[in-house]
Formats: sequence, C-alpha cells, structure tokens
Amino acid sequence: MKNHKQIQKKFDQDGFYIAKNIVKENQIKKILDTFCRVYFKNNSSSNFIKKKKIWDEDLFHQEIVKFRNEKPKEFSEVYDTVQPCVSVFHILTSERISQIVATLLRCKPIELSVYGSMVRMDTPHDARNKTTLHQEMHVVYNPGLVLWMPLLAPIKDIGGLRILEKSHSDGEIIVKKNKDHDYITSRASKSFIPKKILNKYNEKAISINKGDALFFDNKLIHGSGKNTSKRIRFTCQIRFFNTVSNEFTPFRPIIKHNPHTLKKLGRKI
Repeated sequence: MKNHKQIQKKFDQDGFYIAKNIVKENQIKKILDTFCRVYFKNNSSSNFIKKKKIWDEDLFHQEIVKFRNEKPKEFSEVYDTVQPCVSVFHILTSERISQIVATLLRCKPIELSVYGSMVRMDTPHDARNKTTLHQEMHVVYNPGLVLWMPLLAPIKDIGGLRILEKSHSDGEIIVKKNKDHDYITSRASKSFIPKKILNKYNEKAISINKGDALFFDNKLIHGSGKNTSKRIRFTCQIRFFNTVSNEFTPFRPIIKHNPHTLKKLGRKI
C-alpha cells in the first residue's frame, strides 16, 4: 500500500487514483440484491424471481433491457428507487473509502461532504443518457473528487470511463449550457466543451476490476464509454468535497420525485 504522500502525488499529477480491492464482495452483493428486489416488485412476471445471483446471466440482462424498452415509466421507478437505498450509501461512504478520499482532499474524514450517490445502469447502445465529455465541476460547482466503481466484472465491449489525460491541470473550464437540464437528462449532457480544448489532451479508457475504485478530480475531463455489449453496465458513483476548504460552496441536495409514481398515487407537489 502506498503511503499518503505517494497517493497524493499521483492524484495531483494524473488527476485520478485507482485503489485496488477496496470494496468487499458482500458489499457489492447487497446493492445488486437491492436492485433485484425492486426490479421484481415492478416486474412480477420476471422469469428470474426464484433464482439467486442472477446478475451474471446474459438472459437476465436481456430481460431487463426488454422491460426498460417496453415499460420505460416502470423502469424509471426501479432506477429511482434504488438510488437512495442504504446499501448504496454504505458502500460509497465506508470507513476505508472515506479515509482515502480524506487523504486525496487533504482533510479529515469528518470534514467531508457528499452529493449524488447513485447506481448507474447503462443499457447497451443507449444514447439518451450518455453524457458528453465534461468536468464534474459543471455538475456540482465545487472542487473535490468523484468515486466511480463497477458492480460487475468487466466484459468485452461493455465500456468504462473515458478520461482526457491530465486535463485537470488547466483548472475549471467555463462552458455555455445549451439547455437547462430536466428530469430525464443530466446537467452534464447539456454542457459542451469546445473541440479546440478537447483536442489538447490524449484520451484514455480506464479499465478496473470489480472490487476496485476509481477516484478522479472534479476538474478532470471525462465521459462514459460506449456499451456495445449485451449486458447492462452497473456502476456506482458519488461526489466528495472538503467542507473546510475556502473554495467550498454550501448546498442543499435537491429531491426529484419520480413523476410517474406521483401521478399513479394521485399526489401533487
């Protein structure tokens, strides 16, 4: 294990740091179990309800994709239900991860704040939810870092995270947003960095194994890789900030209720 100064130096130079075998299998299993419980609630006709550890089966992924295509509103309820679950928050804010983040941000674990813990479910050939190359600063407006980790073992053509090497070194890039973000699309997908800036850097695909975690600077230009496989790319991510930094801007997390569920339950906000 590298010491703190070595980790900090690598992070400062590269804009990212990969921690190997940082997440335990049982932690990952809890998230996948959570997803399955929510999915089966919304798709009671699934062929996999009585099976266990089915997330490594191609047919299960194909059934989910079919369900998403045929019943997008119901799938959005599955997606939104999983996001705030305790199993997700536990894995992303574990003591071991918090210690690494505190080292990288040069603060104590109790001085950290978080935003946007989530499970991404990127289906094959999905264009609607794919983000452009962007800085996380365009999303959170705060310096800090992002934690990104796969929940399944990588397979050919499933894609990963793309980064522009050392692009964090030029600081925050001010971009013009084409449109306001809405419920369906992300804030990042509406922000475009000019090509003359993107062309300054070499693009690199980051490939890590299940159990590893990628930490990258909020100013590092990055984007999702193309998933051309037959499986859903399940990943976890969260943003961290140093709350005692002079650059930290306090915020309140925004709650976005699923509109389809509200309508179904006859509730209005």
